[in-house]
Amino acid sequence: MIAALRRGLGRRLPLLLCAALLALATGYPVLLLFLQSIFPDILGGSLAGAFDAYRRIIETPELGAMIGTSLGWAGAVTLVSWVFGIPCGYLLARTNLPGKLWARMSLLIPIMTPPYILALSYVLVMQQGGFGDVLLPIPNGLRAWFFSFWGVTVVMALASFGYVALAVEATLSTLPRRLEDAATVLGASWRARVRHVLLPLTVPAILNSGLLVFLEALSNFGVPAVLGTRSNLPLLPAEIFYLVTSWPLDLALATSLSSLLCLLALMALYGKRCLAQWMAGGHIRPGTAALQPLSRRWIWLGWGWIGGLFLFSSVLPYCAMVLTSLAESWGGDGFPPLTLKHYVALFEPGSRSLWALATSLGLSVAAATLCVVIGGYIAYVSVRSSGPLRHVLDGLATLPRVIPKIVVAVGLILAWNAPWIPLNIYNTVWMLLLAYVVIYITDALNYANSTVRGMSPNLEHAATVLGAGRYTVFTRIVLPGLRPALMAAWLTTFIVCMRELVASVLLLPPGVDVTATYIFNQFEQGDIAAAMAMATVTIVISTIVLVGFQFRRRP
Repeated sequence: MIAALRRGLGRRLPLLLCAALLALATGYPVLLLFLQSIFPDILGGSLAGAFDAYRRIIETPELGAMIGTSLGWAGAVTLVSWVFGIPCGYLLARTNLPGKLWARMSLLIPIMTPPYILALSYVLVMQQGGFGDVLLPIPNGLRAWFFSFWGVTVVMALASFGYVALAVEATLSTLPRRLEDAATVLGASWRARVRHVLLPLTVPAILNSGLLVFLEALSNFGVPAVLGTRSNLPLLPAEIFYLVTSWPLDLALATSLSSLLCLLALMALYGKRCLAQWMAGGHIRPGTAALQPLSRRWIWLGWGWIGGLFLFSSVLPYCAMVLTSLAESWGGDGFPPLTLKHYVALFEPGSRSLWALATSLGLSVAAATLCVVIGGYIAYVSVRSSGPLRHVLDGLATLPRVIPKIVVAVGLILAWNAPWIPLNIYNTVWMLLLAYVVIYITDALNYANSTVRGMSPNLEHAATVLGAGRYTVFTRIVLPGLRPALMAAWLTTFIVCMRELVASVLLLPPGVDVTATYIFNQFEQGDIAAAMAMATVTIVISTIVLVGFQFRRRP
């Protein structure tokens, strides 16, 4: 009996270790965040003042209005992203639009661009005396509209609509036209076909992409910090940041607002699932979608739509970013002379900017490597295991994807600054590395999980019968099959860590910078050219890594 218990424990030991690791990394900070929001002095061992911070939220009209504004803004960003992205997805999937490769690339560029860099670039274009006034004087009405609720909404939507377009394209590409043809034969109009055939079958993709955009907007710090403050638009992430970083600190109110932000995100996830179940049209077998021929006029209109979005989401902000990094100075009449001195200063040995670039590269490489190693193994253990503990592991693995990044960052501050923690990693770069791994390990888990599910376990069973241990089975059989997915996960994690702002701003120790904090701080301090030079270099490095990865994948 003891031998049987030992064998059972040995089989479940990897699952227990993975669950314990995720519970420590994600569950513990989130739990402590909720407890701190209820009991402000719990880190000091006292339960006094329960729910005081929530009482302050209810009794302060400005905070209630800010919560409503944040929800309304995230919803508006989602709606505008749907308006921008759904026609793009339809054109790519269901029509014979020429040049689809270039059109698809035009959707990927805004996704790769950090939203805060897009916001900074548009400030350079639209501010008084900026690029817009140099090239073509901007009407005061247009400038006032831009620095308002809807201007900030459109900027965030320009950074997010690509998710919607690619999700709709992926769904419509596998949807056979026979359903629409049958509806046409039965006399259905174009509007009826869209309402009763296409819409129910694309609802899951639209809602999933909309949820991704909504959560990104609700938790995004860069755009509210850059444009929200200049547009008199108070939003929750920026307020949480200032409560945590401005003196006097108000951790109780910050954790309470973070808990509310987390609950709003979870409610959005649950609401999306209920709405998808209610509106979904069922499952059909994938097929090859016949392409709808477009007349010359509609080809011009389609490319006008995609090209216009590419102009405003990529060309205009990138031109502003690069030209600012090359401009010697701004403030006079006409276009300023160009120079490379800002890039020379950026790479000057021993400079703060070069240290920031090196720190960001080191942290991104380390975080991406840890995410794919740990995430790949956790995904393998989760798929190959059974029982209720597996569901616990799946739930812990999805937490970082659902919970806003600023909430995770605040939770990590509380968790690793608690008096009972023996390791002193708070206020060190190791804290930021931990945050990157915790926030982005879900991407590696998702890549590896889908691949493991498609792998037959027969080879693993055969190796086990022949006496191979778990380590040998994982490294010699499972890992080669996971390699393409893990390479994609490594690339994705590297790029997002190079651009990560909110965790970097909150968790970096004094005197240390990464590329995102250097860009943000230099812009706020008025050294705009240095900030845009660093932004350009960061995007160039990410592009080089992406291109190198694509060549590496070629047979």
